[in-house]
Amino acid sequence: MPHVPTIAALATAHGNGGIGIIRLSGPDSWAIAEQLTAGQPALVDHMANLRRICHPATGEALDQGIVLPMRGPRSYTGEDTVELQLHGSPLLLDSVLGVCLELGAQSARPGEFTFRALLAGKLSLLQAEAVRDLVNAGSDEELSLARKSLFTDTSQPFREVLSLITKSLASVEGPVDFPDQFTEEDEASALHGATSLAVEARAEIQKLLADAQATARLQHGVTVVIAGAPNVGKSSLMNALLKYPRVIVSDIPGTTRDSVSEDILLGRHRVTLVDTAGIGTAPADLLDGLAGERARQSLECADVVLVVLDAETGLQPHERDLLDHARRQPHLVAVNKIDAGPVPRGLEVEVGEQVLGISATEGIELDALTDRLTKLVETVAETVAAKQMVTHRQAAELMTSDRALVDFMNSAGAAPADVLAYYLGEAREAMQRLLGEHIAPDEILATVFNTFCIGK
Repeated sequence: MPHVPTIAALATAHGNGGIGIIRLSGPDSWAIAEQLTAGQPALVDHMANLRRICHPATGEALDQGIVLPMRGPRSYTGEDTVELQLHGSPLLLDSVLGVCLELGAQSARPGEFTFRALLAGKLSLLQAEAVRDLVNAGSDEELSLARKSLFTDTSQPFREVLSLITKSLASVEGPVDFPDQFTEEDEASALHGATSLAVEARAEIQKLLADAQATARLQHGVTVVIAGAPNVGKSSLMNALLKYPRVIVSDIPGTTRDSVSEDILLGRHRVTLVDTAGIGTAPADLLDGLAGERARQSLECADVVLVVLDAETGLQPHERDLLDHARRQPHLVAVNKIDAGPVPRGLEVEVGEQVLGISATEGIELDALTDRLTKLVETVAETVAAKQMVTHRQAAELMTSDRALVDFMNSAGAAPADVLAYYLGEAREAMQRLLGEHIAPDEILATVFNTFCIGK
């Protein structure tokens, strides 16, 4: 058997914290831990061992913490592993990790611990992807779907598609492999059956691709664009919703030149909040024109538009086009600066819908605006709810399979049977790759685990 290197990495986030964990996995992990705790009682398997961590060459005490050793296969990776639970100083953790590397460990690649768990049969490829999605979940929906993928068998819908394609391929290959046993009538019947199965497989693929689109939307979040004329207080409102001064604010019109985005949570949903340059007035110069064009591009990508008007000026002629555009999408209209004066009488009639008076700088009615915006975001998000998490990689394989099925159906009755079998074989191989079957470990590491964090 080739030598499997021992790997080591920080398993907790970088930065100061109460606890930091260094993880080792591989045949030398226990030996490294024993050198770090030399002269102390022997480590006990699957027990939290309180030990002083010392440099084996100098004897210098580096820290004191918990050493948790686990003999394989009863570990996350299926190998001998050790976790060092230490104080969460980045400098301290880096120094201990450096000693582990001096003692023969190699720096782990992104996702390599989970990759080893996959190779050991501890996880399926779909579950391994769910581990990544669980770590990266930015909303309750993402968290729920990732848990479902990790703790239950979500491969069944994919396996049903694979089964349909395999049956279709068998129907086509029968007359090719055993020509003496099939009449022309039999061949026609077999092709008809294969085509029906391919149609059924495509229908299931389309459902899964809809889940993929919903998953992408959940991971991207609902985009809320704050739009309005120059100097109505869009940036002040952005800062107020974020609860910290993310965007520069001044009384000078046109301070915001480029669209600025930031992720927040509204209720249970991930939201990308976008502050834009002023829209509507004639550009003062080239840069002003470019800023307005960038703002209009942001509007085109919006899921929700939050239109901001000025209570001091009311509805201006140049703001009507913006309102007309906003009405094509889910939107709200907020009238800012009511600390300087009330919402102008008759403005709701002029605008043609309900408005909410606020003061971004004084915090007046911001809770009411946040509640309305949250409800609107929830309504938009519910239209893209996913039944299960389908990752970008899985969606790509589904589309490859679907294209091959289309090629098969378009060629049925015209192309030779071996060509039809080739198309169905391509469709089947894509589904097998999706499930992690008949795919080389190096390819899995390159296509799946490169998106993991180091230490997981």
